[in-house]
Amino acid sequence: MSSIRFRWSIAFVGGLASVVIQGLVMAQEPARVAPLPLPWQNLEVGGELGTRLDRNFDRLEEPLYQPDEAFPDLQKSNNWPGDKEGRLLLGLTLDAQAAHRPAKYLEEILRRYPLKMNARGYFGPVCPAGLVNEQYLAGHGWVLRGLCEYYLWRHDAHCLQWINHIVDNLVLPTKGLHSQYPIDPAERVAVGGVSGNIARRIGSWLVSTDVGCDFIFMDGVVQAYQVTGRKELKPIIEEMIARYRQVDLRAIKAQTHASLTGMRALLRYYEISRDPALLALVRERFDTYRRFGMTENYENYNWFGRPITTEPCAVVDSYMVAVNLWRWTGNPDYLNLAEHIYYNGLGFEQRANGGFGIQNCSGAGSPLIAVEYDEAWWCCTMRGGEGLPRVAQSLCFQVPDGLNLVHFNDATLSADFKSRGLLRLKEQTDYPFGNSVRWMVLTNTLDFAPALRLFAPRWSSQPRVLVNGQVAETEAQNGFVVLRRALQSGDEIEYTFTLHSGRVPVEGSASDPGFSKLYYGPLLLTCPPAHNPVLPDLPRITRESNDRFRVAGLPENFGTVYHLLDPKVSKASNYAVRLLFRSETATASGPAAADNKVSNN
Repeated sequence: MSSIRFRWSIAFVGGLASVVIQGLVMAQEPARVAPLPLPWQNLEVGGELGTRLDRNFDRLEEPLYQPDEAFPDLQKSNNWPGDKEGRLLLGLTLDAQAAHRPAKYLEEILRRYPLKMNARGYFGPVCPAGLVNEQYLAGHGWVLRGLCEYYLWRHDAHCLQWINHIVDNLVLPTKGLHSQYPIDPAERVAVGGVSGNIARRIGSWLVSTDVGCDFIFMDGVVQAYQVTGRKELKPIIEEMIARYRQVDLRAIKAQTHASLTGMRALLRYYEISRDPALLALVRERFDTYRRFGMTENYENYNWFGRPITTEPCAVVDSYMVAVNLWRWTGNPDYLNLAEHIYYNGLGFEQRANGGFGIQNCSGAGSPLIAVEYDEAWWCCTMRGGEGLPRVAQSLCFQVPDGLNLVHFNDATLSADFKSRGLLRLKEQTDYPFGNSVRWMVLTNTLDFAPALRLFAPRWSSQPRVLVNGQVAETEAQNGFVVLRRALQSGDEIEYTFTLHSGRVPVEGSASDPGFSKLYYGPLLLTCPPAHNPVLPDLPRITRESNDRFRVAGLPENFGTVYHLLDPKVSKASNYAVRLLFRSETATASGPAAADNKVSNN
């Protein structure tokens, strides 16, 4: 390991809490004080998110993911050595911390790690010199991520040793080759299915149909740099970043999951370097994804320019990128998008068994959302083990003068301000169907009056905050309602607002602009596929129950894209719902419409 001297701090980089090497920071701009998530031990999640976490954790402990199945051979992995091993380690490590329960098989899986590696300390056959298999690299991106996260949690010296072996024998030999990574659209043929495979050899590279998956490797390498402090990694990281900057994601029809994972890697490295060009690049690339890679229910096109199926792995990535762009820019539009992604994308993709499945690309040739695969057990279910814990960490962010309360869900939150005291809150809510969030102050030993910043989504208005039943003075601040006051143990805070509904135009590049979507708060509304109602210009929507909505003047019952582990959402039942609707005129109304007209209900 490098002998450089450094000090450690905890950060939330690219969607995860990790160690940042402060001695290696090359500051190029005044550092924004980014909000930090609460440590896992200070966060207890209940409610619907707690249910999702527990069920995903249960799934990752079923036979398919137990030690005897955790290390597929090259044929079973479809030539993705390390991919299942790494994703599973990462998912179990984060699920265990978020759910506060021991992982039954995690220690045994780790015990077998060195027994399943080759003589050079990584998975699969030893790579020949000068030839790079990008699926080997991408799979080991997940191995590095999983080992890094486990090391940060348990400080296991074996994990650090294995990270260094992978760095020595798989990462460092690729120096100089990433600048040759094939990005000519004429060379990268748009082929491949839901599980990628090696398409051909181009120069020194065996390239995958998951175009761009070298950038999945980049995320693992950057986190290995954070954890080990090895300065030899820096030129390789910067070589990969330079190539990512050069690639035209749309022209090459890059896999959106790989593209978004690259963005997470850049955000992770941005926290080290503070290079404003990196943040600008992520914002530009994420805007490209939003415009040309996102479905109407905020899932993804698996490839740019190929809206065939979705992939929950990418939806997890998109949520993490959106939240972290808010952290680094302060722009609340990213939080609004993250809410849409969670409720309409992830909230639809998770199946009754806790795994995550694949859909058609809503809007791209179809007004319907339909289940295509019950579960992408080989990748996406394990990534759910990262995505759901990251949503949990997005409930609350700590800042020097208080808390940002961002994603509303039943939870107990403890914020430790060190010598200045402790604030512990219990949160309960009926959101997103209702319009109320409540916090009880369980403990407050702070020596200052904290600022509580309560997220004010764009589909809400008329916020009101009560403290012990009395209206409290607040101020609006960049997408938040801010309460500043001294608090006592036992105080009760209630935050209410008006939820808006309306009709909004389609957003996807492959969608027919003649269609519209219906919203109730952050929720997209649907009806049975055989129904094809024409929406009024200003639809008045009434919620009769959490799964039954009515539009004035229409006979249909509407439901939500969102569901909580509904067993009917399956391929066996041919599950499909209508998401897009024709309207009386082309002018839409709602929280995303340009004229910002909404109907209040």
